[in-house]
Amino acid sequence: MRALKRHWVSLVLATVVSGLGAASAGAVHPELVSEDVTNLGFIEEISKFRSGAGHDFSYDSSFPFGSTDTTEPPSSMKHYFAPYATHNGDQETVPVYAPFAGELTRVTNEGSGSGINKRVEILSSDDSNYTLIVFHIDLGEAFPQILNDWPIEFWPDHQEDDPNYSTVLVSPGDLLGYADMRDSHDFDVAVLYEPTSGSRYWISYFDLMPDSVFSQYAARGATRAELTISKAERLLVPVDWWGGRNEDDWVTLSQPVPFGLWGTPVLAAGLGLSGFFWLRRRRHP
Repeated sequence: MRALKRHWVSLVLATVVSGLGAASAGAVHPELVSEDVTNLGFIEEISKFRSGAGHDFSYDSSFPFGSTDTTEPPSSMKHYFAPYATHNGDQETVPVYAPFAGELTRVTNEGSGSGINKRVEILSSDDSNYTLIVFHIDLGEAFPQILNDWPIEFWPDHQEDDPNYSTVLVSPGDLLGYADMRDSHDFDVAVLYEPTSGSRYWISYFDLMPDSVFSQYAARGATRAELTISKAERLLVPVDWWGGRNEDDWVTLSQPVPFGLWGTPVLAAGLGLSGFFWLRRRRHP
């Protein structure tokens, strides 16, 4: 009887949710991602979309630059990418790439336990309805270190634009910089979808990823379905564990497959095939 009641509640919530945020839920998003945001071989686990990992990242009425969707329950509507512990401790180990062609439209300072790093927004050049946001990276010197910072009334630490940079344009696979792992378990990726002016929704990074790119996740045992918690499920089970660890918030990847590096048998734990090609690019530019 209890299971039947839970099932009935789920059906009711799903029906209600189908009418909420329809512009986001019903959208078929373009496959903009042609290169992954990092070398997956460095990554051990990824948080789910609408998880309770980290902090509430859904709707914030006091900060008018994110989602405008008030129907979302409190949750983390982004993905945390957590590298293997062996890669923690610096800002030059875990690479962060531009997943699609675009323009840096905002770079702001973010704090961490060990200092300052960057929050970077990239507007897609193929579809300006989509902006990718990467949090907590050590941004390369070719890019502005501050650009279009939040207005001072919303951001007391407002900084003036950096005048010394080479470009704000990126191509798929361009190295943006490295995740700041000095005092952190992960770095974050979010996508803001704006189908009409003033209407903005958070969507999953994986909504923009074709199977050809997702295949490396599938090879590590991940599925698209498990990387997202539905709105109906989140409404049914609200987050009440902020600041703590819930294993259900995370997808743990299987170990990378061993391979030979230039004919030498090695175990690529924490590196993987994508890491192999990254090494080749760095050693043979």
